[in-house]
Amino acid sequence: MNKGNQGFSLMELMIVLVIIGILAGSFAALGGGLFGKGKDRAAKARLQSLAIMLETYRNLEGEYPDDRLPASLVGNRKNENAEALFLALFNPEYTGERPSQEWLVNTDEDEATRAATMLQSRELFEIGDEWGNPIVYFESLHYSDKEEAVVLAGVDFMEEQSVSPGRNERTGSFSEPNSFQLVSAGADGLFGTDDDIFSYKD
Repeated sequence: MNKGNQGFSLMELMIVLVIIGILAGSFAALGGGLFGKGKDRAAKARLQSLAIMLETYRNLEGEYPDDRLPASLVGNRKNENAEALFLALFNPEYTGERPSQEWLVNTDEDEATRAATMLQSRELFEIGDEWGNPIVYFESLHYSDKEEAVVLAGVDFMEEQSVSPGRNERTGSFSEPNSFQLVSAGADGLFGTDDDIFSYKD
C-alpha cells in the first residue's frame, strides 16, 4: 500500500481540531466584542434620533415635552419621565416625527386610566434602548428631581433603580441646563455606571 494515499492519523486529526477550536474561540471573542460595540453605537444613534425629535417638538410646540405625567393618567409613578415622553411624541394631535413603535417597551407593565395616544393600547409605554430598558428623559425645569426607573434586570424579574440627570464633572452643575437629557443604562442595565449613555455626550 502506498503511504501517500493514507488518510490523516489520529494525532494529526487531533491537532487540526485543536487549531480549529482555538481559531473558533478567537473569532467568537472578537465577534462578541464587535457585537457589543455595535449595540453601543446603535444605542447612541437612537438617543441622537430622539434628541432631534425633541428639538423638532420644541420648534412645533414652543417648548420641550413635559417630563411629568398628567395626574389623571398616573399609574404607579414608575418610569414617569419616560412615559411622559412617550405620551408627548405619540399624542394624536402632534404632527412631528415619532419614534418607531419597535422601540416601545413597558417594563413596569402599567396602563393609563384612559387611552391617551394615537395607539389603540392604554399601556403606558416607555421608549426603550437597545437592551429593552427605558430611556429616561429629563426636562431641564425638573433636573433637581430624581426619577425612579424600572429596568429589566433579568428574564424573570425587574429591578427598580434611581437615576438622576447628569452633571458636569468639572463644575458639578447639571449638563444641558436649558434643554433636556436622555439617559440609557447601557449594556449592564444599571444606572450610574461607566457604560451609561447620554444624549449630550459623544
